[in-house]
Amino acid sequence: MYFNWQTMPCKAPEGLDNTTAEVVIVGAGPVGLATALGLARHGVRSVVLEARDTISQGSRALAMSRRSMQILDHLGVGDRVMEKALTWSAGWTFYQRELVHSMVIAPPPHEKHGQTNLQQCWMEQLLLDELLATGFCDVRYQHRVTQIDANDDAVHLAVATPLGDYTLDAPWFVAADGPRGITRRCVGIDYEGTSYSQRFVINDILCKQPLPEGRRLFFSPPYLPGKTVLMHKAPFDMWRLDFQLMDDQDAETEMQPEQVHARIRAHFELMGIEPDYELVLTSVYKANAVSLPSYNRGRVLFAGDAAHQVPIFGGRGVNHGYEDAHNLAWKLARVVKGESDAQLLDSYTQERRGALLATLAELTRTTIFITTPSPGIALVREAVLSLSLSENFLGNLFDPYATPPHDCTDSPLNTPDDGAFGPACRPGALVPDAVLNPAGERLYDQLGTRFALIVFTDGAAHFDAERFAEPLQVLHLSADSTLGRLFDARPGSCYLIRPDHRVAARWREATPEQVDAALGAAACARTEEMQ
Repeated sequence: MYFNWQTMPCKAPEGLDNTTAEVVIVGAGPVGLATALGLARHGVRSVVLEARDTISQGSRALAMSRRSMQILDHLGVGDRVMEKALTWSAGWTFYQRELVHSMVIAPPPHEKHGQTNLQQCWMEQLLLDELLATGFCDVRYQHRVTQIDANDDAVHLAVATPLGDYTLDAPWFVAADGPRGITRRCVGIDYEGTSYSQRFVINDILCKQPLPEGRRLFFSPPYLPGKTVLMHKAPFDMWRLDFQLMDDQDAETEMQPEQVHARIRAHFELMGIEPDYELVLTSVYKANAVSLPSYNRGRVLFAGDAAHQVPIFGGRGVNHGYEDAHNLAWKLARVVKGESDAQLLDSYTQERRGALLATLAELTRTTIFITTPSPGIALVREAVLSLSLSENFLGNLFDPYATPPHDCTDSPLNTPDDGAFGPACRPGALVPDAVLNPAGERLYDQLGTRFALIVFTDGAAHFDAERFAEPLQVLHLSADSTLGRLFDARPGSCYLIRPDHRVAARWREATPEQVDAALGAAACARTEEMQ
């Protein structure tokens, strides 16, 4: 087996109500653990409560984007992820028996990462190990939250364990408990959006067939006419096969071993390979395109699938979750430490919900094309796919992985431009990465947990880090470099960078007073009157 699942011991409740943690997180999936690790990097203690008694089973949230890998690097686990992960850049789309489209998702030449696959169980283990090593988090398995009461001052929790129940109070609470978690019900908030009725049976299998890494998408294969099959390669000789069910098929019946094996054998026959495999896990999935109206409700914040659900087509679900965690951790840490006003957390909803809605708008076309939620759409799709046998114009329907990260250009934390720059690296955008020196150090390697001021020079230092209103990392980089060109920089150009790698402000020439003003706006910094 590719992973050794172990039962996590349950901590007895005696004394657990006397926690000193500033934040309680419910859910020890990738998003909950990444949020806790992000808080730990900012020196904030947390408690993570998880009802399960073990790490998640199965491939589940398998595909990670380049942006997610940058976040995992920032959290300190990227190298260990890459030791186990599988990277890929190719994809093939088939109609019936014919190849109708191929794609290559190559990262920009100056960037470090591309598309990466690693099973969720391994992601949870690696994040958990790193989190426990910080000493800033208490992770409690077999601790199930049964009630949540929030007021203006704190969040009050009731927790059940096999060893007894207890209560826990926390100044701040993060819900990373997934789509079926208790938090939404207790807080009185629900999803908005669309749930598609079409279902997929997902199968994790172990198989050593030497096929190239990548994603394979099959429309109307002969053994499943009118429906769709997705196929992904994963590490440790695992493949994931997602079979769409016919509309009149019963999911429970179709998850029975004899039905599952019949489909897998038919698929292997279509591909012309021997059905030599081991079935590891079978589950069922239905596409949802939904979001909460707000991701912060007083002292309760939502992240990952607890905040939104994204169709799996294009591998966006957990990637949005990692971006939630990265966006939330630095903001919540500043509020907890009294450095920022709680108004900063409103920007978490504004930025992350905006990114999520943009993804849903984009994926709607792909999801409808793949799932065919009505007979009329199914008929149109068959006509389009028939044309694809001779016409190569459908790439934008088949390449949902190629979309660049969302730019938060309408964020209230941005300082408006003065019009002196081009469209690249504008406020709200993610900064590009590139190698800085012959030793191979990269810009993202240099960016820490504080705000950073990147000053492009012709050799002379312009700013002293001690000059500013709060601790600020100052990086002096050459304007005549790859990064200088990516930033549209000239000697004297300055960029203020947030702890989550987004541009907060930029100037052709900046004064310390301008930097301080933009820093205060981007951080919702607390004034002496507020304190």
